[in-house]
Amino acid sequence: ACGQFAREADLVGLYDVFTAEAERGQGLAGRLCARLLGQARDEGARSAYLQVEADNHDARAVYRHLGFADGYGYHYRTR
Repeated sequence: ACGQFAREADLVGLYDVFTAEAERGQGLAGRLCARLLGQARDEGARSAYLQVEADNHDARAVYRHLGFADGYGYHYRTR
């Protein structure tokens, strides 16, 4: 699994979280995100956010387990 965070003052965003298809279902993304959030907390973050597609049910389950909830929906405009 891989991912990154960006922290500004007490706010942190998780970005680019990905687990290789062959490695999914082992809890890697959850452990990675918990570690990233812990590191950000140690650096002063107190609130976190992320974006995830509405139909990405596996990722949404990971994020729900970490305590995330929907703040608002969004969509991309296409031609």
